[in-house]
This record gives sequence, structure tokens and C-alpha cells, in this order.
Amino acid sequence: MLDRSDSLTGTDANKDGIRDDIEAFIDALEVPEPVRKALKQEARQAQESLYHDWSAKTETNIKKALAIANKYGKVIACKKFIGIPVRDRTNTGRTIDALTYNTKARSIVYLAYNHLLDGSVSSSLKAEANYCE
Repeated sequence: MLDRSDSLTGTDANKDGIRDDIEAFIDALEVPEPVRKALKQEARQAQESLYHDWSAKTETNIKKALAIANKYGKVIACKKFIGIPVRDRTNTGRTIDALTYNTKARSIVYLAYNHLLDGSVSSSLKAEANYCE
């Protein structure tokens, strides 16, 4: 059952950084283990933005937001490395985001986080194993 509670972060009983309902969804997928691990890495990265208060546009918050966003570059590099096709990389990313930011409160936090990234740039990382967790 998808967590639609008032809690921004939801339940993470095993403290692995992934909300339990999303982890159960990923675990239920019939995919090879390297793909499952990459999806969990992506879920962990998406979830991390919900653990912070982004309401103030401070230098500290901008640096924190950039650090989390840079982890997404590692997710993409990992997904490339293990051979997930481009269309599947984008579709799985959209699904993880939809599951993670599935309430109004979670979406508002995500938008505040994303707003702090306005004007930032990043570069693609090479598809290498060291970017996979």
C-alpha cells in the first residue's frame, strides 16, 4: 500500500533511506539485481530531499540541495553502466519521483528543493561501476 500519510518522510523501518512502501514496490519488480540496486539508489536520492527544510534560500540550503542533486548524476551514471536503456532510465526515474512525492506536502518540499537549484549546472558522469552503490 502506498504511503500517503501526513509524514513527509514516511516510514523507513530498516533506516536504509528508502521509504518502506517504495522499497517494497522495487523489491516486487522482476528485474536483475543490479537494476534493483540502481532503482534503490535512485529512491534513496529522491527521498533525501524530504529530510530538509528548504523554506529559506540560504547558502547552506543551496549547498545542501546541490549535494543531493549531484547524487542524481551518480544514479544516472550507474543506470547507464548497468545497461538500462535511455527510455527505461527516464521512465523509472519518473516512477520513483511519482511514488516519492505522492502527497501535496511532499510535492511542496520537492518544489522548494528544486527551486534552490535554479541556475545550477551539472555535467554528465561517465558510466562507471564506482557510481553504483
